[in-house]
Amino acid sequence: MFTTASTSLKTALRPIAVSCLALSALSACVTTPQADTSVADAAPEASFSLSNAVKYQRQSKEYPLLSAYVYKQATAALPATFENQQTPAVIVLDVDETVLDNSLYQEERESKGLGYSSESWNAWIKREEATLVPGVDKFLTTVIERGGKIALITNRDKTLDSHTWNNLLAVGLPLTPSNTCIMGRLPADKEAVDHKYIVNDKDRRRNAVKQGSPACSLTNDTASEGWNKPHNIIMQIGDNIEDFQGVTQEDAYLPAILPEVGTSLFILPNPMYGSW
Repeated sequence: MFTTASTSLKTALRPIAVSCLALSALSACVTTPQADTSVADAAPEASFSLSNAVKYQRQSKEYPLLSAYVYKQATAALPATFENQQTPAVIVLDVDETVLDNSLYQEERESKGLGYSSESWNAWIKREEATLVPGVDKFLTTVIERGGKIALITNRDKTLDSHTWNNLLAVGLPLTPSNTCIMGRLPADKEAVDHKYIVNDKDRRRNAVKQGSPACSLTNDTASEGWNKPHNIIMQIGDNIEDFQGVTQEDAYLPAILPEVGTSLFILPNPMYGSW
């Protein structure tokens, strides 16, 4: 009787034991993916290699040498003095990759596998961390010391002009509202392009400088009075062919431009981006 009852009890308990083992195994299967997930979350971000264009601007010896040479030539082409001229003379420059070097922005984006976006670009401008293009500091200082004036015509959005100005002062440039007019781009600058009188979206602002009606940001009454008169643009400097009056990438006629290069037109290397 005892043996039979014992056997019956074992038989009755066997499904319970199997169920417990099954639950134990299932519990182990459930916890394993949780451990894998935590390891995956701790994995480092993927790194991306930089393009040759960004490496050239950030790391090469050629880039600073060429930029400094262009500004050395531009300095040699300046008049000995800007004072006592019947029509005030002005030097027109682009900002990005002409005065300010934004290659750190390009490097940060590429290192994350990202490209340009207007949101990230505007955020970069607000950081006010761009450095100087090699040679530009001595050039602009010379212009100001000789009594010259500077018009900075940039395609940064005009609402960001204050950040551009802060960045320019932070890198030590001797700029004031009286000697420097900064003009970011307005929608009207693009809308004015008619491919006849206004060829590229900086022409409208260049014409305003010549006519004595530039919309200078960060100015005061005294400075405004000084800019509200016709000016003679004697030199244009940029990193893009469209930084020159009446020219586009598509229709630029190089034989006509070449004689002015090195005298009134100066162009800097920028392999990272452009209108091409």
